Amino acid sequence: MIRHFTSSAIVFNEEGHVLLVHHNKIDLWLYPGGHVDPNEDPAEAALREVHEETGIVADIIGPQPFRHPAVRSIPSPFAIIEMDIEDRTVGPHRHIDFVYVCQATSGRLTAQAEEVGGAQWVPVENMPALRTPAELPALVSEAARLIPQPA
Repeated sequence: MIRHFTSSAIVFNEEGHVLLVHHNKIDLWLYPGGHVDPNEDPAEAALREVHEETGIVADIIGPQPFRHPAVRSIPSPFAIIEMDIEDRTVGPHRHIDFVYVCQATSGRLTAQAEEVGGAQWVPVENMPALRTPAELPALVSEAARLIPQPA
């Protein structure tokens, strides 16, 4: 089975809502993400995908990676998950997805029409009402534990 590396971001705003996009190909609500491009690390890919798909700029949050002046440290993902993908163009394959937790810092919410049919901030507790992959509500709920809760 063919495997592709992808990166995604579970992005929260100041109100603690999560950023979701409606993916045109699979007709589901997801967090922003996509394939890791050549010469790009997974963290860069996740932040690029957020901005391309939604217009939002975000920072990765979580534990600081190992630091040493002799090397460049890449932020560790919140999770690395693997899933089956059905694609009319590529055919059946698997994605190994580096999932980061992020805080929105700026930008204006605008959906990228080529890939996503919509983008919106969703209260975490409202996610079960949306059509999402089976694991998404649990993954987002777990990620929400990393962000400061709104007052």
